[in-house]
Amino acid sequence: MKSFRILTPYETELADALFETMFPSDGASPDVRDAGVTDYLDLTLEGYGRKDLPKYQWLFGALDRYAEDKHGRNFAALTLHERTDVLDLLEQGELTDTLPVQEQRDLFGLVVAHMQEGLFADPAHGGNKDAVGWKFLNHPGVWLENSAEENLSAEHVTKGGVIKTLADAMQEIPRDTEGHKLKQLGYENAVNPQMTDEVDVLLVGVGAMGGLSAQVFAEAGLSVIGMEAGPFRPLDEFLPDELEHAYYTRGGLGPKFQQETPRWRETADEEDSREATFSLGRMVNGVGGSAGHYGSWLRRFHPWQFAPKSHYDGLYGPGSLPEDCTLADWPVTYEQLEPFYTKLEQLIGIAGDESNPFVKRSKPLPLPPTRPFILGNKFTEATKAAGLHPHPVPVGFTTESYGGRPATGYSAWNNGLGSFRGDRWHPGLGPVPAAIETGNFELRTHSRVTRIIMDDSGAARGVEWVDPLGRVRRQYARAVILSAYTYENLRLMYLSADSRHENGLGNNTGQLGLHYMTKMFGHVDALFPGTEFNRHTGPAAQGVVLDDFLSPEFRSRDHGFIGGATLGAEQQALPLQIARETLPGDVRRWGAGYRDHLKLWSQQGVIRIQPDALPYASHRLEIDPRHRDSSGLGMPLVRVTYRLRENERRLASWMADKATGLLKDMGATKTWQGPYFTGVGSSHDLGGARFGHDPAGSVLDEHLAVHDTRNLYMYSGAAFPSCPGINPTLTIWAIVMRAAEHLAGELGGQRKDQP
Repeated sequence: MKSFRILTPYETELADALFETMFPSDGASPDVRDAGVTDYLDLTLEGYGRKDLPKYQWLFGALDRYAEDKHGRNFAALTLHERTDVLDLLEQGELTDTLPVQEQRDLFGLVVAHMQEGLFADPAHGGNKDAVGWKFLNHPGVWLENSAEENLSAEHVTKGGVIKTLADAMQEIPRDTEGHKLKQLGYENAVNPQMTDEVDVLLVGVGAMGGLSAQVFAEAGLSVIGMEAGPFRPLDEFLPDELEHAYYTRGGLGPKFQQETPRWRETADEEDSREATFSLGRMVNGVGGSAGHYGSWLRRFHPWQFAPKSHYDGLYGPGSLPEDCTLADWPVTYEQLEPFYTKLEQLIGIAGDESNPFVKRSKPLPLPPTRPFILGNKFTEATKAAGLHPHPVPVGFTTESYGGRPATGYSAWNNGLGSFRGDRWHPGLGPVPAAIETGNFELRTHSRVTRIIMDDSGAARGVEWVDPLGRVRRQYARAVILSAYTYENLRLMYLSADSRHENGLGNNTGQLGLHYMTKMFGHVDALFPGTEFNRHTGPAAQGVVLDDFLSPEFRSRDHGFIGGATLGAEQQALPLQIARETLPGDVRRWGAGYRDHLKLWSQQGVIRIQPDALPYASHRLEIDPRHRDSSGLGMPLVRVTYRLRENERRLASWMADKATGLLKDMGATKTWQGPYFTGVGSSHDLGGARFGHDPAGSVLDEHLAVHDTRNLYMYSGAAFPSCPGINPTLTIWAIVMRAAEHLAGELGGQRKDQP
């Protein structure tokens, strides 16, 4: 008998029976015992999932008690049919009256997740022995390069039967020597700071926004300090490990964020909040921020989207917006941002073409688009036939070598996990090293800012921070810039309240935290019998999208809603993504039907939907009065008040029906819709500190300076007055670069134009 670390022999036998019921072998599919699913569970309960051990102990007892009462035998001794009936009751929350219904359902969901991980996660985690789960999916494992021929092959690409694992891939990832030097430098600077006197600029967060602006200020000749709570991660620390590193699983790249997961309630009437779901929101903590693992879709907003209130008023007349909607025009125009869009596209090396008729550039994109793929080609053909305008997504991937970065290998294992070879741009790769090279920028990692220091006049003076050794320190600066994620920026504003700003900095007109927006991400899946899509041969960045339903000509109100959406086809499919993709209504998430459904994964395609999110007066971010983080500092958590409105439901439903029709035009024989909304935490969290000309209706001015607090700035998507159905990163960078260049000039810096 096997020897386990946590599970007893009795529990091991029961767990084997449990997983065997959930994924029964038919000879052509893995046997859960041979696959080591219980081995995986044992290792998980010893480590990452140790908090779940009491749940399993309760479950094992409950299953046996029910089996004994009903059949006179323990659970493991029941037939497959009998065990299936027992699990049906657990899934419905009706196994026992000693545990609330929802807790039983949640527990069943946990078991399903562990079954999927034990079958389809990398063998390094104790399950999927001999890669049997990957063989079942015909998935070749962790390949870091795929050819164009494989991408378009009419037959399923199996790489000659060679299945690579994490251990194999790690041998192929070169050591990032320079990155490790920067990692050490950031830590040493935090323990023994060099710039201890007042500096020109202090960045709170050296992620996507702080990293970009650091270069602007440093090359202008200003003295700059960047405080980052996370580490500097060399490229070889972004591992192709779907279970540990992907944001949709354990989210191992965002430990700080998981310690501080915001709370969520749907309305202000709810007395208490619950932990936010964060379906896509496990942000990377570290230099470069979540751009370290983003999909790198770098799209411009349409010109009209900078005046959305005026646009809808012009189309439908004043009063056309949904009740409680607080949509507003931006304080900047497309024309004002266009030079910064262009500058960024050249700096990054964005790949794409000029086939999107709704966006015009003053200069073409520097790199050709990503290569074609079968699903994308089908989508292109069907949408063109419908009179629409499909185009390849502009992405921050190097389709050719650019700026010292190699051409991408089209690996499916770098989106959501990291860029192992530097083929995907982010601020930690270029701007931060460039800023350090000037000698004007000091990077301090593992440094937690807890409060903004104010002077007697009510101006920001610096920050209080905790160094890696736990020492509380102060750093002064002429300009303090909050450049962390939306939630952290807002939290610091609230926690830094003083006698002049009793309700938080930037909140003297009561605008802080208002107009919060988060994205829905719907999708429609489809089956194309006999068509192999080879979705393991390229990244999600390899996409084709439509902007037609975002165009100024799209009359959304004629369809019963206000707003639009992106519809698009993308490539990436990794094993756990495959195992957890939305299922048809006639297939449940376990059992023989689930097993047989997975056999057809490579013949399944998807259209993903990214709708607009309108701002509403009652959607807000504030401090939760009851809950604190688990970081050791015990700081209050952010509380989100947000619910999906009827307008957005109608919008998502209409777009899903449109996607369904397109999939049928593409040749699908069966389609099914995914959920529109899986909870707060989309990774596109915008608003809460709106920028505008009038302090009565905004927190920041057009250059992202806080209206009521001198010397304080916020470089963040929190500034957005609206949330179009377009990936926001490039636009956030554009308003940040514009603001940084403006502030550098005000502080006496010498402007240096970026490429």
